[in-house]
Amino acid sequence: MKKSFIIFAVVCLIGIAVIIGQRKYSAASPANYTKEDISKVLSDMLPPQQLAQLKADPKQREEFRKNIVRLLAIYADAEQRGLLQQPETRKDLDVVYLQVIAEYWKKSDEGKKNPIKKEDVDKFYKEKPTAFDDFLAGQPKMKQNPNLDGIKQQYGEFAVAKQRAEAAGVPGRRDFQLQWKLLQANQVANNLVQQLQSSLNATDPELQAFYDSHKSEFDEMKASHILISTMPKQPQPGPDGKAPTEMPKPLTKEEAKKKAEEILAKLKAGGDFAKLAAENSDDGSKTQGGDLGYFRMGQMVKPFEDAAKSLKPGEVTKEVVETQFGYHIIKLTDRRIAPLDDTLKADIRERLKRDKLEAKLDEMAKKYNIQVPTDFDIPEPKMAQMPPGMPNPH
Repeated sequence: MKKSFIIFAVVCLIGIAVIIGQRKYSAASPANYTKEDISKVLSDMLPPQQLAQLKADPKQREEFRKNIVRLLAIYADAEQRGLLQQPETRKDLDVVYLQVIAEYWKKSDEGKKNPIKKEDVDKFYKEKPTAFDDFLAGQPKMKQNPNLDGIKQQYGEFAVAKQRAEAAGVPGRRDFQLQWKLLQANQVANNLVQQLQSSLNATDPELQAFYDSHKSEFDEMKASHILISTMPKQPQPGPDGKAPTEMPKPLTKEEAKKKAEEILAKLKAGGDFAKLAAENSDDGSKTQGGDLGYFRMGQMVKPFEDAAKSLKPGEVTKEVVETQFGYHIIKLTDRRIAPLDDTLKADIRERLKRDKLEAKLDEMAKKYNIQVPTDFDIPEPKMAQMPPGMPNPH
């Protein structure tokens, strides 16, 4: 039942790569970008929620800057090794380029003044009647899409926008060049990362050294709880083995809180925690007297963790604790440093591999002299962002 309280943090990490072997390359020209370049690309590429997070969190902002540097290192390395010109990669990049330059043009002042009309698309296909068929020939999976007429219209709009953008010199604009480099790097990043990960391992001595120097991060708590839930309840089979047709009505917050407070009063009067959990708790831990086992910070929802952390072993919360699941009565039963078992070794191994990957890519960024300013501005989040493009051929 512990999993029902776990917060799964989804962290979007940019892939990283490294030159394997002893191949020598000529020195690359510096890749320097201004804070205006970065701000413009952020405005074009990030959704409002992520822009708001970057504005609010300096650590996220700096990590994002590092990831831009690392992604540009991937681009520089892939370009140097000719990876961007491989036939399959080039085919996919041609589709990405068509979409990104078209959307760039549509959002530009020039594009807004002269929007693409149906007549423009009709004229394009009149001049190039086989253009869409030629496009589908390079993207055979897209032929299976049931909305080919819609895709053909969209392709025509993109093609016209691309023509206008290139005639206006968009490919030479610094902000477009930066955006295009990042997208190309993203296209090849996964393969490069897989190559590098296969060559990076964390040894047992490294695992032990990391554990010894980071023990404060592995503080574990063991707790039991009684949960009075406000979540919808699953219907339970009756004596005939059949589940009722109507879903049981969940308790209101007021009802759940009142019930939890009544149970807490019984505990304060000397009641047995495990027995009361078995009789009243609304989750699967009731069969173990409410025992949730050991957990580290970050594994439970924050109000639960904060309440447990404030207790000494053997203590019970003085008040009921509210989370999105309902109302809890929490008893801390133990606190320890997690043992270096197989599960923890796996966690540390992944962290060490990630650190090594980032270090390799930082070395690559130095090699290609990539520099991104730290004082770039985070643009105000826009209500509307880039609309979706054509379906992914994969």
